[in-house]
Amino acid sequence: MIRLSKVDIQTSVLRHATRNRELKELIESKGVDLAEQRTIDLHFWAGGEEAARNLTAVLQTEGYLVVSQNPSKGNPALWNVEAQVEASPLSVTAPLFVERMVRVAAENEAEFDGWGTSL
Repeated sequence: MIRLSKVDIQTSVLRHATRNRELKELIESKGVDLAEQRTIDLHFWAGGEEAARNLTAVLQTEGYLVVSQNPSKGNPALWNVEAQVEASPLSVTAPLFVERMVRVAAENEAEFDGWGTSL
């Protein structure tokens, strides 16, 4: 299991916060209401097939729809896990949500790589 220190978690949350600000600005510039519920894609990288399976199980238990779980084309030891949730961009950019995703990923030998949504 990957153990993240408090500093590692804070650093990851801050890194996501910077990216989230940019994404929210882009989405708003397209005329989308940030408070409106929509399909949000959550992106993770897992350190192997077993880690991907474990992360998938946890995400499903927490109510997320896992839509794919595949090895990376460039590095078969790295697995991509994609999940979806019906939520608003504001809710998935909240620091507590981001911290939760960072922790869930780390507890399952993975990294939370961020989110996206169709415009």
